[in-house]
Amino acid sequence: MRPNDIGQTIPIVYPVGAYGSYLEWVLTTITSDIDVVPPFEKDGSSHRFTGNHLDNITGWAEYVKKNLPKSFVRFHPKASKEESIVDNIATILTVVDKIIYVYPPQDTQLLIDNNFWTKGGENYYQTVVNINDIYSNWPVTKNMPPAVIPNWIKREYLSFYLIPSWNERIGDPIESNASILSVTVTDLLLNFEATIETIKTFCNLSAKKPTSDMVPYHNQMLNLQPYLNCDALCNQIVDATLSGAVFDWQHESLTIISESWIQWKLRTQGFEIKCHGLDIFPTNSVNLQKLIYKI
Repeated sequence: MRPNDIGQTIPIVYPVGAYGSYLEWVLTTITSDIDVVPPFEKDGSSHRFTGNHLDNITGWAEYVKKNLPKSFVRFHPKASKEESIVDNIATILTVVDKIIYVYPPQDTQLLIDNNFWTKGGENYYQTVVNINDIYSNWPVTKNMPPAVIPNWIKREYLSFYLIPSWNERIGDPIESNASILSVTVTDLLLNFEATIETIKTFCNLSAKKPTSDMVPYHNQMLNLQPYLNCDALCNQIVDATLSGAVFDWQHESLTIISESWIQWKLRTQGFEIKCHGLDIFPTNSVNLQKLIYKI
């Protein structure tokens, strides 16, 4: 990279939980002489790798102003409801020629939201949840800490407020063009080698390690993903419940995010759950069938 050439930076923009840290680690590792050091935490995140995380479009503006160029940076394209991903990407492209946009398809919603939940825990309520909505609409004492709000209230709230807001939070897909390479989370995870080769070609990257060298580490990362099959599992739960089939998921660990998605999905099919006081969610379709009613 030429000194002070910010325009040669490759920004990786991605929603929280969509493997932006992992992708920056892969690209940094294969384009440099550094040893391969796995960045994985026990929860499957790549947060042992520091890289160049700018957080959001404000961080990007500060990075440009400082004029201390890096090969790769990463940040989230939307940090508030008022922001536009399309507008922010247009702003980025006034500085650089190419960006990598990691996009999660609809069928990875639970994978992405559960990744976010794992990172944020109860802080989730301070980032994407308006806790005042719970205080105003459910039988809880005002200013009750999120940690002690009953699970059934959290689940019902999320099923009304968070889950349906997916498209608003994530935005519509953006087609690849000469300046934007749109990479789906699905391709990054399940079509790894071909996806990295596509990125290398698009960004004209000079690799010092073959992509094949990263495959064992990629498989290690996949094995650490607790929510990789969560979307398929929850769809199976809904389908079995509505069809009257018998399906048991007692050996699966559903998060409150996954449970709220099931409640929302049933609602879109015309059914509600008798959820008042239901702090422990059913673990088979027979018991869940007993709790749903037509709306």
